[in-house]
Amino acid sequence: MVDFDYSPSSNTSGDDYKPSGDGAIPYREPERAIPLSSDSENTQLTSDADISIEDVSNDGLENTGEESGPLLSFEEGRVLGCLIEKAKTTPDSYPLSLNALTNACNQKTSRLPVTDLDEGDIIDAIEGLRLKRLVHRVDQAGARTPKFQHRAIETIDIENDEAALLCVLLLRGPQTPGEIRSRTERLYAFDSTAEVEQILRDLAGRHRPLVKVIPPSQGRKEHRYHQLYSEYPLDIPDGFNEGVPSYKAPGRVSAECIESLEARVEELERQLAQLNGDFKQLRELLD
Repeated sequence: MVDFDYSPSSNTSGDDYKPSGDGAIPYREPERAIPLSSDSENTQLTSDADISIEDVSNDGLENTGEESGPLLSFEEGRVLGCLIEKAKTTPDSYPLSLNALTNACNQKTSRLPVTDLDEGDIIDAIEGLRLKRLVHRVDQAGARTPKFQHRAIETIDIENDEAALLCVLLLRGPQTPGEIRSRTERLYAFDSTAEVEQILRDLAGRHRPLVKVIPPSQGRKEHRYHQLYSEYPLDIPDGFNEGVPSYKAPGRVSAECIESLEARVEELERQLAQLNGDFKQLRELLD
């Protein structure tokens, strides 16, 4: 269990309580690759006063001039997809608590790959999404824990039908238009597969595309669509067992590890200073 203060800061700007819907943010190059597995440590959820969004632009996503590269990490994409999904499929329990969101991310159905993320991983993803104005925290009167809801519609500037398509692509990876239509039935009622494909083409045709077409590979007859908004392990083999966890978040450096490294650096600096002093004395003797 991750321990952190649930109480909102008195200096909060209020952005987590009332979405402003003031546009999307620019593309940023991801800083890490997707690992196969690792251990993770507990982390702390920062208060609203610790969140700075001064560097976040309000320019529209389509005006950035960027053509490729994911905006979100895999974990952020999984969290965002789950929030979009649960907002439609379980509205009575939405927004989601941290525990509910963790369970949604790790559920063994309608997910590919199945993940084994802990609450610390989810908190990290939430913080990243909050900075990108894609998620905000809701502190309800009388509630013991904060809850979270997405702002994808406002920030990415998409419609409900587009959000449904993006959601299933974030949660299940590349799919055919027919698969996408069948898997979005609880999110949005599309009239036909042709309608789904037209919307996918519209998303792919944006100045900064949100999806791309994957041509049929060996053994496949249909092309598939894949989202470009989040990192995703495309090397998952066909027929992969969706019930087996196959992804773990990258490990975070613990406070103890940082303290140990700092102590070693201080000792090395002390030894270097002593050597410099001895060398100076030796030069003075030789001179």
